[in-house]
Amino acid sequence: MTAAVRSWAVRRNALVLPSDRCSHTIPTPHGGGIAIASISIILGILFSVLDWVPDSTMVAFMTLGFVMLALGVWDDFGDVSPKLRLCAHFAVVAIGMWSIPRLPVFSVFGYQVDSSVAFLLWPLLAIAWVWLINLYNFMDGIDGLAAIQALLLFGGMALNFWYLGYVQWAWISLFILGAVLGFTILNWPPAKIFMGDGGSGFLGFIIGFMMLLSAAQTKVSMWSWIILLTLFIADATTTLIVRFVTGQNVFAAHRLHAYQKLTQRVGRHAPVTLGYGAIILAVLMPASLVANTVPYSGPFLFAGLFLAASASAFALGAGRREVSA
Repeated sequence: MTAAVRSWAVRRNALVLPSDRCSHTIPTPHGGGIAIASISIILGILFSVLDWVPDSTMVAFMTLGFVMLALGVWDDFGDVSPKLRLCAHFAVVAIGMWSIPRLPVFSVFGYQVDSSVAFLLWPLLAIAWVWLINLYNFMDGIDGLAAIQALLLFGGMALNFWYLGYVQWAWISLFILGAVLGFTILNWPPAKIFMGDGGSGFLGFIIGFMMLLSAAQTKVSMWSWIILLTLFIADATTTLIVRFVTGQNVFAAHRLHAYQKLTQRVGRHAPVTLGYGAIILAVLMPASLVANTVPYSGPFLFAGLFLAASASAFALGAGRREVSA
């Protein structure tokens, strides 16, 4: 399906042109996220038919997923103001949280926060989910990076679900992984097609949706999801904070993330994408399993990994503009 979308984009001359805002040097078609989202939404029907997920929840997933895709494609091929996009994200997230059958039960350093109190945390979760949607877009700036993060995230979560006996959820994760894999083949450096805002926004949405839904239906820790996303969270958050503190316009497009700085130093996309993938495989994936086997370890593991990743991003110059001599 990704190949078909690429052919359509080429015929329409829907190309991302090289500019100071991007890390690419040749015109490349975009809109590959249409393939990821379309396959994922079709899979949602399968999950509902198999009774793996409640019908009403799947209807919400498919409807809201389509809205996120449409909003992103509109932004890819048109122009959506940042304020309108942010308002739409909060609206989609609010409906998505409402559609989940019951509130997850949270464990905060051993203290169980049950459903009678957990709703107080939902405003924070909504903000975090919207940030996830946006940071996934920010981190989709070099060939293969956002795709490899999605592959290893869903692969790692499939392993976590399987290890704890939630076979259906393991299959759900693997099916979504398969939807991303087809795109990754054509997005691998040098990319033949880009994901676009339609794809990155959709992935940020479904990751948040699956994180909350699985927390409501299983005993797999949400910290496993968060730990697997540590590099993206740390890079995007550190860059945003540095840009805000230094008085930059945080809504303006830029190439100041740590992964972009690293790509500029290396001169190629593939080593950076492979390096991020290697860290996820060697460090974050084992840590995500520990979060499910050692009680109360999740927040401590994430805190340590986040601080290390943020320090590395800062050392690479994340968020800082080059000063001309």
